[in-house]
Amino acid sequence: MKRPKGKRRELAPLENIDARDGPAMKALPTDRHRAFVRALYTVRPGHGARVKAAKIAGFGCPTSSAQSMATIASRLSHDERVLAAIAEEDQKFIRSSAPRAMGALSRLIENPNSKDHARGIAMVLDRTMPVETVVNVRRDVTPAFKATADVLARIADLAARAGIDLSKLPPMIDVTPVSKSERAAS
Repeated sequence: MKRPKGKRRELAPLENIDARDGPAMKALPTDRHRAFVRALYTVRPGHGARVKAAKIAGFGCPTSSAQSMATIASRLSHDERVLAAIAEEDQKFIRSSAPRAMGALSRLIENPNSKDHARGIAMVLDRTMPVETVVNVRRDVTPAFKATADVLARIADLAARAGIDLSKLPPMIDVTPVSKSERAAS
């Protein structure tokens, strides 16, 4: 049902709450800037919400034009300090919404007729009892060294049959395994 046309409701100023402001809110230059950020969470979202928030915060004057208020609201909304404070308040808002989200999830998993019933149960189980995958990795490089030594011996044998003197070739890289203690000594 629509509200009858007539005198519009006046916007009530925000009350001071004993909440502690974070560093981004404290970094704002004035209390009006902080009030603007808080007002963004109280006004109804949509066209003109930022202008209403600016008016609630005390920006402009009674004779300010709509264009002037829109400019003020736009400048406030694009100020890096205000954006940082909004991001900080968003995190608080999300954390404070957790009890409602938990209640909704609880109602979802308690309703077996819900189409997302199984998905809700899986979500809770994934977070409370995550699946653990145990992978045992055993790395044994000795067969590789033995294979390398066998290949080098075969090369030497073939070179001898072909009459090639390996001592005249560039030196080969020594791939003999060395222990940590032998490495430290050298």
